Amino acid sequence: MAKRECLLDSDGMTLPQLPCSYDNIDTYTTDLCHFLATPLVRQITGGIHANDALIYNAWEALPREWTEWLSAWPHHRLAQQDLIDSIGEEHESGTIYCEVQSQLARRRPESLTDWLATMKMLALPRTQRPSPTITLPEVLADRMQPKKLAEVSTAAAYIRDICQKKGITRIVDMGSGQGYLSITLAYLFPSLRCLSIDGSESQVAGSQAFATSLGIPDNRLRQVVQWIDGSSALASMIEDWAQGESCMLVGLHACGNLSEHMLRYFAAVPCIEALAVVGCCYNHIIPRSPANPAGFPISTALRKHNVTLSATALMTGCQAPNNWARVDSGCSLEQTSVFSKRRLYRAILEKLLHDRGFRPYAKDETKPVLGIRKQDTASFTSFARRAMRCLNIADDELSATELKSYEQRYADHEGQIAILWTFSVLCCKVVESLVALDRYWFLKEQEGEAIDIIPIFDVSISPRNLMIVSEKACSEK
Repeated sequence: MAKRECLLDSDGMTLPQLPCSYDNIDTYTTDLCHFLATPLVRQITGGIHANDALIYNAWEALPREWTEWLSAWPHHRLAQQDLIDSIGEEHESGTIYCEVQSQLARRRPESLTDWLATMKMLALPRTQRPSPTITLPEVLADRMQPKKLAEVSTAAAYIRDICQKKGITRIVDMGSGQGYLSITLAYLFPSLRCLSIDGSESQVAGSQAFATSLGIPDNRLRQVVQWIDGSSALASMIEDWAQGESCMLVGLHACGNLSEHMLRYFAAVPCIEALAVVGCCYNHIIPRSPANPAGFPISTALRKHNVTLSATALMTGCQAPNNWARVDSGCSLEQTSVFSKRRLYRAILEKLLHDRGFRPYAKDETKPVLGIRKQDTASFTSFARRAMRCLNIADDELSATELKSYEQRYADHEGQIAILWTFSVLCCKVVESLVALDRYWFLKEQEGEAIDIIPIFDVSISPRNLMIVSEKACSEK
């Protein structure tokens, strides 16, 4: 396989792999920030949430030539698949259409094709970068699901290589969960000393039991229950544990702001010489505000661009539409998915509550999870009754006749709601690219070296596959 061509920034440092249309990270940053700030992107990633689509006529807010083309498809799931395929990786196969559908696909409006192409062009590459893996022994592998096994096998190999290159002997695993990564490192490489930290007592207890069953001594793996909040107390604990030795800070799918805390610990704690973290759960990122001045974005570079992402936009960064079950012409398209029915019913419910003047939500308009079960989607009435109980709305405040009336009025909007949700989800790769880019710039501003954004896992198995890595300049010990 050909070696990846390396580009240099203005300081002579190697750039992360950018989209193929870019060789300048400043230009890429500007273009990505601009795209995400356009009115259309803001509209579909939170300006009008799919749940509120019927209240604010979100379908009519899209370009008319788009909605006319989308409405011409014989089934909305085929239109969704065409949109999803348009942002896929180059190696991914497209939908197999019949002739009528092929003609529709070819008649996609040029403006929509250009918009989709721009979004694809701005997304950081996701194809897994060739890297070594470790074959885990059965005693480790049997405890892991296939996805976790693939991730740990690859991440452990990468971490071992960095430790060997830099002479690092200690690993700090933040957000360690069930301890699969730190236990693997401690079990396979006796020369390493590992500190795993997680805020869940039950997770740490399970991890300790697993480590004990493997005979890993406490001096090779210390496991701590500790909420990771960026505090200096945790930094001091790490330094005390390190005893003057070099550490590598690692995190496998560090949720929300945990990744940002890790970047700050890397910059602030002298003994931490290297960093490798894969983020996830971007919906738990806390945006910057007067009450939270350290929030997203954390880099000066993106703050200068006045970057803001809504909670809905951050949620889209957690999605992986290219990994959804495919819908091709051979499928039973009339078998309506529970998911799209749930979306429709939620939108109808929001419209009904709005029309009737109900305001059952918190002051910040945060909409709760309604605890809807599969059986609750049998009809809108059963869905609404379940939701009303969650919202403390008595059954006699909305009659069965009124519920049935709204269901009949909006029953044919299922395709529109599904496609509106799909449009927001299509932004997943550019949203995640922006989050990763913010972390890259933060590390650069902290004078990190060898900063990279590595697609380390097979994206078809692990959609959150971007690993942020950095090292510190070598210093005399």
